[in-house]
Amino acid sequence: GYDNESSIETLNLTDKRNKRIAWNINDEAYSTQSIFHNDYRVKYAKLTFPLQGYLRTVKEVKEYKDIKYFTTDYFVEPYRVIKGTMSITIPEWLEMEIKEYHFGNNDIKRLSKKVGADTQVTFKINNLSPMKSEYRMPGNSYIYPHVLYLTQSFKDSKGAEITLFKETQDLYNWYSSLVNDVDIQTTDIAVKVNELTAGLTTDDEKVKAIYYWVQDNIKYIAFEDGIAGFKPDSPQNVFSKKYGDCKGMAILLKTMLIEAGYDARLVWIGTDHISYDYSTPSLSVDNHMITAIMVDGKPIFIDGTEKFNSYGTFATRIQGKQALIENGDSFLLKKVPQATPEFNKEIYQGTFKINGNDLVGIMNKELTGEQASSFLYGFTGMEQDKRQEVMLKVLTDGNDNATVENVSAFDPTDRDAILKLNYDMKVSNAVSSFDDNLYLELDPVRYLANWTMDEDRQNSYKMNNTRVEQKNISLELPAGYTVETLPDAISIDNQFLKVEAHYTLDSNQINYNSQIKIKTRLIEKNQFDTWNTAIEQIKNFYDEQIVLKKA
Repeated sequence: GYDNESSIETLNLTDKRNKRIAWNINDEAYSTQSIFHNDYRVKYAKLTFPLQGYLRTVKEVKEYKDIKYFTTDYFVEPYRVIKGTMSITIPEWLEMEIKEYHFGNNDIKRLSKKVGADTQVTFKINNLSPMKSEYRMPGNSYIYPHVLYLTQSFKDSKGAEITLFKETQDLYNWYSSLVNDVDIQTTDIAVKVNELTAGLTTDDEKVKAIYYWVQDNIKYIAFEDGIAGFKPDSPQNVFSKKYGDCKGMAILLKTMLIEAGYDARLVWIGTDHISYDYSTPSLSVDNHMITAIMVDGKPIFIDGTEKFNSYGTFATRIQGKQALIENGDSFLLKKVPQATPEFNKEIYQGTFKINGNDLVGIMNKELTGEQASSFLYGFTGMEQDKRQEVMLKVLTDGNDNATVENVSAFDPTDRDAILKLNYDMKVSNAVSSFDDNLYLELDPVRYLANWTMDEDRQNSYKMNNTRVEQKNISLELPAGYTVETLPDAISIDNQFLKVEAHYTLDSNQINYNSQIKIKTRLIEKNQFDTWNTAIEQIKNFYDEQIVLKKA
């Protein structure tokens, strides 16, 4: 792979006699689902081996135009590495630290020696398991053995020392130089700010008006091209085009808030996909930019790319992460607040009756935090003619026997309100009859019932967020029936989950109350047994049936 700051000078294939083999090399742009455009390209070709035991040698020469972009090397590959050697020669004029991560029990040995005035560092590798991409796994930097190259300084042709990234201050200085070089024109932006804040009296009202306007009117498009991977577009360009990447949206928000009279600043941050913090001055430390508004000397973080976040709330992907905040010639380091599980809630209130073999009733569902925002992302991101289909799928939560009608209207742009959905629900074939008894299950959602971790999974599992799911559902006893059996209560409390659920009888009504709290996002591979045992208990609870006896 290469980009605007690098090039592939050589890529060839030879046999065991070092004879050149003709090779059909492809050269294509690289794309991912998360990035709309970048300047990264890949050269690739097909390797063939006529017989087992044949030897092929691939030689690649890649040149970096700027050493600050030479940051990382991973030792693992998509295939098993039986034996390998990686060497790097650090010239006398370059000051570089090589920082190791996750060597652990892997057979990787580091050797250093002098080669003239230079230093050669060699890593000997034996029998490394292949890397594997799995759903909801932590980022690679948390898992796989790799090194960071921290290029600290070099001496130019005259022997003068040029500092690169020795300290966090040096990294901040470079980031600031890119930001300070952005041409900012505020004429049109100021008009819009005055329009948005006209008649508003409180600071919160004014900030929200600006923040929510950017969320509603500027489309987030991840566009990375050379230095633009680090340098923001100008705010007036983002304002006029009505789209931008995270840096463009951040600098537009900053500019608008400053026009409104607030102390707004840019913030560099790494999402939870990245394991490092700013104690390691490297371009690998962060991958995102947001805005902060300073209130009484403390930052309130604002992320324009999070379309449905309310003012003062933050996406899980940056919660608890260290943020680098503009502060003139210096900088501030602050952590984004960590939300509790109670911030992300789904609350169900339902009343059901038995109608033949079906359960019919009314359900009220409330969503807060990222439970609300993720629903709204999915709903508004669909074409109009498909939104109803998405709505019904979400509300039935994968229950093929459930159908939903008469869903109440809601305003997806009202970020400060609890998202409330009221609807009629029917669960077909939920009731079985035998020998004058009725058998049924009352929970139409069965949250977590199928969330067992596959024992063949290679990596740990990372939840989208911590959260609470709460249900209060009642069932009216049909005339002429009494309760024969109610499922036993369940209570679980471990490092991952807190579960309390039970049934009670109140006159002619059965009440079902449950609360499931996911306490932590990460389930380590060696903790799967504990998790799966709890999930099996939950599933068994769901499978226990209410038995009604004919009087």
